Amino acid sequence: MANIKDVAKKAGVSITTVSMVLNKTNNKISDATRQKVIKAAHELNYNPNNYAKALASKKGNSIMVVIPDIVNPFYSSIIKQLTYFAREKDYFLYIYNTNNKLLQSKDFVNILKNNYFMASFVVDRNIVGLTENDIKKNNIIFLDEYDFTDRKNNIVTGNNEKGGYLAVEYLIKRGYKNIGMLLGPRSTANSSRRLSGGIKASMDYGIYIDSSNMIHGDYSYEEGYKSGRFFIDKNIDAIFSFSDMSSYGLINYFKENNITIGKEISIISYDNLFFDDIITPGLTSIDQNLKLLAKEAIDMADNLINDGKPAEKVVIDPRIVERESVGIKYENS
Repeated sequence: MANIKDVAKKAGVSITTVSMVLNKTNNKISDATRQKVIKAAHELNYNPNNYAKALASKKGNSIMVVIPDIVNPFYSSIIKQLTYFAREKDYFLYIYNTNNKLLQSKDFVNILKNNYFMASFVVDRNIVGLTENDIKKNNIIFLDEYDFTDRKNNIVTGNNEKGGYLAVEYLIKRGYKNIGMLLGPRSTANSSRRLSGGIKASMDYGIYIDSSNMIHGDYSYEEGYKSGRFFIDKNIDAIFSFSDMSSYGLINYFKENNITIGKEISIISYDNLFFDDIITPGLTSIDQNLKLLAKEAIDMADNLINDGKPAEKVVIDPRIVERESVGIKYENS
């Protein structure tokens, strides 16, 4: 039975290098050296742990999740739920944080192959150039609307159009007509679908939302804070913000300018993060049901890994969680 010394000898490297490669504790080792070690371990059937077993059998228990910003509580909330359901099915979840940097598809696929990840969850639009073949061969599952195509499989996502409809309908039913919107980036499908749902609600209820009352942001606190002045200048009385993080910025801006939220201006948001119950006033928000989303995602990954059958698209219905940030506007007409 081979041992670590045998692997080192066959690969022509030190025992320490073998250990670092197999345990992924040093990212400065060259790809060429890493491949030599992996090849030697595979050929010698060296199986000291789950990772080495994966090398030999090309089947492991690791799944990778790719996110753009681990500091953002939306992504940490998804990871928390994914970890819970992954553990139930004996999968180990690795986190890859792109730090909002572009990641080419070939580099992403190499990471998956070289580390024997059995599947991956993508919650990041910074991965560019993925093909249908990449998605199918590597069990890539999207946990967001990755692009503007109507992808039919390997996706678990919230119903963004329905969420947008619910948000605007809620404002209208509480008497608001002069509505503004803090959108997401122009390039994001989820923002476009939330906008589409919101506009549909306004048309169904006979309310016109002027496009000049909309502004694009990037789902960040900073963009929310900066947009506060925009909405004050427009004399808006209610805002549909497409992200809780942006809403936190809005709330602080209005507080600093002595504008009472829920009375002088109302805000409905999206994501229903745990901070929404902590801040004052509590933030009314669209809940995407991340717990169900994570469960469906793990189930989909498990089916792809074990059955290899194409996965159907799963769409999770959102709901409104009411708090104090939206008041009731009484008309004198």
